[in-house]
Amino acid sequence: MGEPTGPGTHLVSALRLAAIVLLLVGFAGWMLDDGGEVSLESPFTLAFGAGVACALVSIYLGIFLANRD
Repeated sequence: MGEPTGPGTHLVSALRLAAIVLLLVGFAGWMLDDGGEVSLESPFTLAFGAGVACALVSIYLGIFLANRD
């Protein structure tokens, strides 16, 4: 059978993409901005944290949607 499609599947895909982008931006910003020193006041810290949150939400939402049967 094919892959189920619907709004939930599209949301999981969007969250995965957002997580990848935010993690890359946050990590690259840390490395380039303060010479590798992590500052909690940096907007890159917020981007990295939002990326981690998007990744976790997409994982749990994907599991929930897969076990919906």
